[in-house]
Amino acid sequence: MNEKAFLELLKDAIRYNQLERYFIAKSCDIQAVQSHYDLKPDLDAIREDQADSGGLKLSHAQRRMLMILVALWEGNIADDLFGEGLGSLSRVIQSMDRNNRELLGELIVTYPGWGQS
Repeated sequence: MNEKAFLELLKDAIRYNQLERYFIAKSCDIQAVQSHYDLKPDLDAIREDQADSGGLKLSHAQRRMLMILVALWEGNIADDLFGEGLGSLSRVIQSMDRNNRELLGELIVTYPGWGQS
């Protein structure tokens, strides 16, 4: 798998959905990271915003993409964190605009974890 392509798609998905607040980059800005291993979801920031009276201030599409991205790193807690499952693939796709559907497709195709057990 092309890990560089996957990293660029991750950064594109984060930037496009304005989710920078919910990710941490090791020792640099998110857009400057050189490996997806240097990037991870900021679960504390997500929990903090969820606890706020207004909750996560995201559109439905942004929330779905955030859930998908968190699941890439923390699949075992993504459903618990958001208090809902992702639902069917068609439900996820339906909630996204065209750009997010394309990003999701590319993320799935380039995901480097497919070759790992």
